[in-house]
Amino acid sequence: MSRQIRQATVLASQQITPHLQRIVIGSEAFKELTDVSKHNYIGNYVKVLLPKEGQSNLNVDPKTAIMRSYTIRDVEPKTGALTLDFVINMHQGPATKWAQTTEIGNSLAIAGPGPKKMDDFSQSHYILLGDLTSVNAIKGYLQQLPSTAKIDAFIHVPSKQDIIDLETTRPVNWVITNTPNQAMEKALSNLSITASLPTIFMALEAGLVSQLKKMFDQQYAISRTNIVASGYWKKGLNSERYKEQRQQQANQD
Repeated sequence: MSRQIRQATVLASQQITPHLQRIVIGSEAFKELTDVSKHNYIGNYVKVLLPKEGQSNLNVDPKTAIMRSYTIRDVEPKTGALTLDFVINMHQGPATKWAQTTEIGNSLAIAGPGPKKMDDFSQSHYILLGDLTSVNAIKGYLQQLPSTAKIDAFIHVPSKQDIIDLETTRPVNWVITNTPNQAMEKALSNLSITASLPTIFMALEAGLVSQLKKMFDQQYAISRTNIVASGYWKKGLNSERYKEQRQQQANQD
């Protein structure tokens, strides 16, 4: 599927945990996603373009539209319909409000799917770190990494009720807390690291990503070249301001 914008409609919407709204979207243009022999899109991201509150017309200009990134949880094998999980009741913003109020038949659009953040599936050891914003990215890796690889997976959730089925037999450490900075570092304090250093995927709050990078360097001597990291969000900033901040930092580098 190319990165062009494709219109879609909401097929289903259900709150599945206190902080997750599961939404299924469909389009005739999604049918090419069903050929898993070419690509398994579970765990890839799409850019979701949403209508502004109170407006029925959908702005599909990626420069001005309300646009957010979401990870594909599932692809319906016959139609290509996409299942996406939206975080709710934690942050305020247009995407959160849309997810809580959208109804079957409502319009939206997507661009993508884009590639997975981590594309090296040849290592012997992986450490996967995420939260509710990246839980389905980790789901994709758990299903697609080689069965011979050792995997240590840690996912932060604010409550026990937010634990969801990742459709894998591989063990997952659910870190249940409202103070993830301390809890995640504590959970990672007794990892078994061999001479063959692991590849690390982390997609979390930006400040926690920075903290854990330092911890892996200082405690385990793991170079940042072994880490694929994304700050999916930043505490205290809405999505627009965080995007502006990242663009400013990129321009300065």
